[in-house]
Amino acid sequence: MSKKSLIAGTLVLTGASLITRLLGFGFRIYQSNVMGAEGMGLYQLLFPIYMLLWAASSAGIALSIAKMIAAEVSKGEEGNAVHILNVSLLISLPLSFVLSILLFIFAPWIAKYYIHEPVTELSLRILAFCVPFMSTACCLRGYFQGHQQMSVTALAQIVEQVARMTAIYLLAGLLVPMGTKYICALGVIGMCAGEVFSFIMSFIAYQLKKRKMYLGPISLKRSETFNQLLALSIPITANRFLTSGLSSFENILIPINLEKFGLSSHEALALYGKFSGMALPLLMFPSMVTSSLATALVPAISEAVAMKNKTTLQNTIGRAIQFSALIGVGATALFLSFPKEIALTCYHMEDVGIILKWLAIICPFLYLQNILTGTMNGLGMQKQTFKTNIIASLLCIATILFLVPRKGIIGFVFAMLVQSGFVCCMLLTYVLNFVDLKIDLNHWILKPTIAAMVSSFIAISFNRYFLIAHFGMILSTALSLITLGLMYILCLILIGSFTLKDIKAFIGTR
Repeated sequence: MSKKSLIAGTLVLTGASLITRLLGFGFRIYQSNVMGAEGMGLYQLLFPIYMLLWAASSAGIALSIAKMIAAEVSKGEEGNAVHILNVSLLISLPLSFVLSILLFIFAPWIAKYYIHEPVTELSLRILAFCVPFMSTACCLRGYFQGHQQMSVTALAQIVEQVARMTAIYLLAGLLVPMGTKYICALGVIGMCAGEVFSFIMSFIAYQLKKRKMYLGPISLKRSETFNQLLALSIPITANRFLTSGLSSFENILIPINLEKFGLSSHEALALYGKFSGMALPLLMFPSMVTSSLATALVPAISEAVAMKNKTTLQNTIGRAIQFSALIGVGATALFLSFPKEIALTCYHMEDVGIILKWLAIICPFLYLQNILTGTMNGLGMQKQTFKTNIIASLLCIATILFLVPRKGIIGFVFAMLVQSGFVCCMLLTYVLNFVDLKIDLNHWILKPTIAAMVSSFIAISFNRYFLIAHFGMILSTALSLITLGLMYILCLILIGSFTLKDIKAFIGTR
């Protein structure tokens, strides 16, 4: 079969991610206005539970499917690819039903004793219904990712976002007047609607593809496939489950410790809502590129490992890290330069901009962490990732317990910095040693930093002395961000950090 480049898959996913995030971002502004800061805080407390369910039922098996199918497709064994998917469903579906039932039964206990917010009980029971759909959809997307056909994953993301937005929009008028309990449930209903429609779209795409293919004979035994899927997925699942569980615990600790800082329960939830429901989504918006690249890296690196192509591994990983560094440093410059302007434009809340400015320095670590995690999964080093993430989460929890009661939300920002910085340092060490790759301080750090400083100075000056005087807040902010982005790219090209040769090499990596 013809081989698609890594950049092609990345661009498809990035395009879809851009569409979904633009849609979702605009809708999040609407959602935050409808649900309020406290409602968003409650919704954000439930989101880690959702991620915990995803990690337990889908994360490990989906990545394992992509990895195993990529190896079979590279050998032309399409029948084995379908066989792997079928066996994976025998694992994930029963597990997802068990998790769904357990969540429904224990929702009152989780709401009262784990989340410490009894009003979330209804939301948890609604969430239980979407677990089987989420699990099946992830398996189907893993199948397409193994073929490096990222368009299906991309379309599923768009369908999921549109379904989520539509459900919340249609039900907001009915549920919001009924109080906090139903406001929180509104967000979860949207989440579930997204999962159901994502499953429907992925299933239809699979059936259409299957009709057009010649599957060929199956050379893999079911028991061997079953054991191999478990061997690959258990470390990933354990990693995602424990890290998601610890992340959930971290998020629950924040409002509790903010109360120890001196805030009331409502103030703590509102501040947490602004932090996690408003500022963090802004911060993570540029990560759509690195997240897409990380997804595309898994099958690409798996294939290079299977073919024992060391040169391809070095080129692919080196350029992915460089690309992550360019985006991370640029994003830091963006959020340090115009935090209040962005917050006022999006949410009409200046204090969200203050939080955003505190978070800006974490951007390079968060984005690089995406790339390194995808790389480690492609290299089959899930155990090392698991150990690193567990230690990092424990460090984060310890920092939250120590600093948040003393410094408030700034303490959690520092905890995130400690966590992401530790993960990046450890995973980078593993990756560089495995592929015998050297750190390029010049292209990864020094030149992007210089470009960011120059472009930031120009954009701030342009905004302060011209744009503000002639345009309104929204237009001047948009023009300032465009100016900063264009100047950053221009500076990178002028100082040789990013060249046409790099682009051609990256496209031709595969």
